[in-house]
Amino acid sequence: MPIEINGLINHNMASELSPVPVSHYDIDAIVKLAKVQEAAGYDRVLIANAATMPDNFTTAAYVGAVTERLGVMLAHRPGFIAPTMAARMLATLDRLLGGRLGVHVITGASDIEMQCDGDFHTKEERYDRSLEYIDILRRIWASETPVDHDGKWYRFNGGYAEIKPLNGTIPVFFGGMSPMAIATGAACADVFATLSDTVAGMTEVVQKVTAAAQPLGRKPDFLVSLRLVVGESEDKGWAQAADLKSRIAALESKAEKNKVATSAAGFARTAELAGKGERLEKCFWNGINEIRGAHSNSGTLVGDPDQLVDAIMDYWDAGVHKFILRGYDPIGDAEIIGRDIIPALRRKVTEREAAMEVR
Repeated sequence: MPIEINGLINHNMASELSPVPVSHYDIDAIVKLAKVQEAAGYDRVLIANAATMPDNFTTAAYVGAVTERLGVMLAHRPGFIAPTMAARMLATLDRLLGGRLGVHVITGASDIEMQCDGDFHTKEERYDRSLEYIDILRRIWASETPVDHDGKWYRFNGGYAEIKPLNGTIPVFFGGMSPMAIATGAACADVFATLSDTVAGMTEVVQKVTAAAQPLGRKPDFLVSLRLVVGESEDKGWAQAADLKSRIAALESKAEKNKVATSAAGFARTAELAGKGERLEKCFWNGINEIRGAHSNSGTLVGDPDQLVDAIMDYWDAGVHKFILRGYDPIGDAEIIGRDIIPALRRKVTEREAAMEVR
């Protein structure tokens, strides 16, 4: 299966190395992040969502307007918009983007944060609602006639969308590490997405989700988020990592943290992973996870380009074919990843698939 490389667009240039207030909405930064990642060869960019963040539908439409090929993975939370309306909104955005949209359905990591927007349901209830919500989205996208629905969470008569996604549907990304998240993702996800993890950890995730999906006749793909430190040599890569750790540790007390997310099972897994040691497997580095704790998503691969490509291919061999790959400098590292990592990864996957066909 081809590899898909995803990046990230924030609404400003904030990073661990350069804290920027969440309230700062920087249009020039959005344009630059979009254009640089498109030029670097990224397939999609994640545009995140949270209770107090700017509206990401609007940002995604703007990203689509200033790019030609770059896709968008739009984080979207059920519960605040009727699914019939959301189906039309997403289909419209997909048309504006020329079929480049994917939707990452976010159930919500924190009860406290969800309550900011008036959602007082438990996490278990939210997962149950998400499953029905996604089913409605797909039915509205697919149906050529009005749809009636009488479910546990939603009821409507004559739901319909005159506008359809360009390719008939929109790929659904879904994640979470709790047992209910895995069961829900297995039942509805086109792509099951996780925070940063080791190859061993992702192998476990692939096995669990695949086992849950198989009786349902489903076979979702998988995505993992990884940070990269790309050195000219192995030694230079680790020297850069040590410098990063020192600089981020000095800035950490000043950074704005999404502390409400720390109750999520995925972030708890990150904290557990950080406790296993600073270096794991071939070149997995927990240095920033150790500093930032349970709210981190900073499992990092460190090394020269050949080592990093080799390490990423271990994930591909484990059944993970989609990646969020980013560094710690939103612009500079995207350019380096586009130059030294993405083309080599695509060549490796082509070679691997050709070898598999011969067998």
